[in-house]
Amino acid sequence: MILGTAGFTAALALLRMEANGQTPDMGPIVVTGATGGVGMLAIDILSTAGYEAHAITGKVEHFDALIALGARQCIARNDLYWGQRPLETSRWAGAVDSVGGDMLSGLTRVIHPYGNIAVCGMAGGAELHTTVMPFIIRGASVLGIASAGTPYAIRRAVWQRLAGTWKPQHLQRICTREASLDDLPGVFATMLSGGSFGRTLVRF
Repeated sequence: MILGTAGFTAALALLRMEANGQTPDMGPIVVTGATGGVGMLAIDILSTAGYEAHAITGKVEHFDALIALGARQCIARNDLYWGQRPLETSRWAGAVDSVGGDMLSGLTRVIHPYGNIAVCGMAGGAELHTTVMPFIIRGASVLGIASAGTPYAIRRAVWQRLAGTWKPQHLQRICTREASLDDLPGVFATMLSGGSFGRTLVRF
C-alpha cells in the first residue's frame, strides 16, 4: 500500500510516455511536485528504469531525500524562470507533472523535441495557458494520466512492471509516516496546508 494509487499513477505515466516513444537516451525527465507521493515514487521508478530523473519542489529542505531516491538534480520551484516566449531553450526530454497550472504551461516551452509531458495532477491550478508552438514545432506531446479509468489490460501491464523491472528501490524512504484511522484528520490538515512529504501508510 505504500505504492497505492500514487505508485500506479507514476508507473502509468512512464508506460504511456514509453508507448509514445520516450527512451532514456533522449535525456533527463523532470518530476514536479517531487516531494509528494506521486513525485517521490516517479523519481524512484524513473531511476530504476534507467532514466536520469530531475526534481522540482518548493521544499528545498528535502533535496537530500530526493537525491537519496535517485534524483540527479533538484531545482527549487521559486528559482524557476520559464521565460516569456512560446518556445524557450529546451531543458528536459520529458516530464511527470502533478502540479498543472503555470508549472505545466512553463514545461511545454522547455521540453526537447518529441518529448512527452505526462499530466496527472492540478495542485497548482486547472487552467493551461500555452500556444500550439511546442506541439507543431518541437513535436512535444501532453499525455493525460487518468488512473481511475485505466482499462484492465493496461492496469495489468503497469502492475507487472511495478512488481518487476520498475519495482521502486526505496519504499521505506518514501513511506514517511504511519497513521491510524483516528489520526487521519490531522494528516488531511497537513496535506491541505501544503505540508505533505512522501506517503502516509494507514494501519487498521
